[in-house]
Amino acid sequence: MHSPSDTQNETAPPFPDTLAPWRDDGVLHVNEIFYSIEGEGGRIGEPTTFVRLAHCNLRCAFCDTRFQHFRLMSVAAIRAAVREHPARWVCITGGEPLGQHIAPLARQLLQCGYRLHIETNGTISPPAELFELIEYWTVSPKRYPVASGYRRITELKYVVGECFSAAHVQAELAERVYLQPESLQPRYVDKALRILRLHPDWRLSCRLHQLLDLP
Repeated sequence: MHSPSDTQNETAPPFPDTLAPWRDDGVLHVNEIFYSIEGEGGRIGEPTTFVRLAHCNLRCAFCDTRFQHFRLMSVAAIRAAVREHPARWVCITGGEPLGQHIAPLARQLLQCGYRLHIETNGTISPPAELFELIEYWTVSPKRYPVASGYRRITELKYVVGECFSAAHVQAELAERVYLQPESLQPRYVDKALRILRLHPDWRLSCRLHQLLDLP
């Protein structure tokens, strides 16, 4: 996900362990569909079509995505929009994509030969069927621990801001851990590098698409 700038808060309000999907009728709330490169994490540089879904259960004040703006789209319409772009990877992002029923979309895209990537904030337990459909899992926690039910996590991606601590990292849950300096501010780059000296198995992630002024 092209994730928003983020500052880890020391405290966060409670939220329900599960969140009812915002739609359950085969129609999704879509914020935008666009073609770019993956700018973060382990797939950096790969051409990707992004399906950004609307709404988020966290609604962080610092988020720069206007995820409350959306249009209603059927799975068939989303698939047609994706096919307008040449990328073989499709990233389903948000907002929070696990707040909507995305399995039918993931199934159809997989049947069309696409490789699927999801980026989630990790607060909602995913339906088990998604692990048979989605190849690449990015969990980007903001203020909460990762919910139960994740059979696998390809990468955990933490935004390093003022209050971020290495103690927040649940490294045992994922194949890889990335630290992403908030807004590429020099002080947060330095902080991430200091943490990486103590955790050399973790990796640095920068927002390449932002550096190149891409969507």
